[in-house]
Amino acid sequence: MLKIIIKISLTLLLFSQAACTTISLKESHFIKPDKRIQLSDLKAINRSAKTQLITIASQDGIQLRGTLITIDNAKATILYFGGNQFRVNIAGGEPATALLPLQTNILMIDHRGYGLSDGKPTIDNLKQDALTVFDFAKQHSELVNAPIIVHGHSLGSMIASYVASQRSVAALVLEGSVTNVEQMTQSRIPWYAKPFIELNYSPELRKIDNLKVMEQYTAPLLIITGEKDTQTPSSLAKDLYAHSASKHKQLYIAQGKHHGDALDGAELKKHYEVLLAQLTPNSL
Repeated sequence: MLKIIIKISLTLLLFSQAACTTISLKESHFIKPDKRIQLSDLKAINRSAKTQLITIASQDGIQLRGTLITIDNAKATILYFGGNQFRVNIAGGEPATALLPLQTNILMIDHRGYGLSDGKPTIDNLKQDALTVFDFAKQHSELVNAPIIVHGHSLGSMIASYVASQRSVAALVLEGSVTNVEQMTQSRIPWYAKPFIELNYSPELRKIDNLKVMEQYTAPLLIITGEKDTQTPSSLAKDLYAHSASKHKQLYIAQGKHHGDALDGAELKKHYEVLLAQLTPNSL
């Protein structure tokens, strides 16, 4: 359904602007190399960095796989849930190199049905898998002494907020996040197309509501969005921030960044360090 919305919107936009718009195409629009996790890159950031392949059995026996990056004297462990189409072996290098300078461990697991993980994804089993991954991290011998920060990007933000609603997380990071599916889709349809589009949402999609989670969540919170994000516009991030009950909340709008590159923002480290400083001994 969302793909159809995007196609309709794009078609209308092209027709309305075709006479006066020049579109510049670059090599980077067609050539997109993998951004794998390279141990040499990690060690250039922190010499103690180690990687290991992780396999976790889900509640229904599906094998979930990913990568754990550990360092000496880590301040916390970041449990990172990627967006739609995120695969650790293809795109894991980007969040890894962005987050490792924070002196944190990083655990990234492919969603079921993606990358190296088995199974077929649904909203319900993705949420249950996320709890299983969190519980695994909480009990892992190399991570047990580090507070766990749950960080979700795009689709992963829905999963991360669900974990925060079901478990005692040390902190929550929502990057390129939705408020709820209805607001997200409405924000992506141009005003002139809205009278011609009627949307029906399945019960599973209607359950996704990060605004309600924000109203109940009180631990440290960092909301990240790209200034030029057209998939999850910054207005959604501002709405999440406004609904948050946390007394330790931050909103970071990365200037000039889009939906997938906000972690490259110049002030990411500053905001994340504030988040790390807000962790308490009770976070363990």
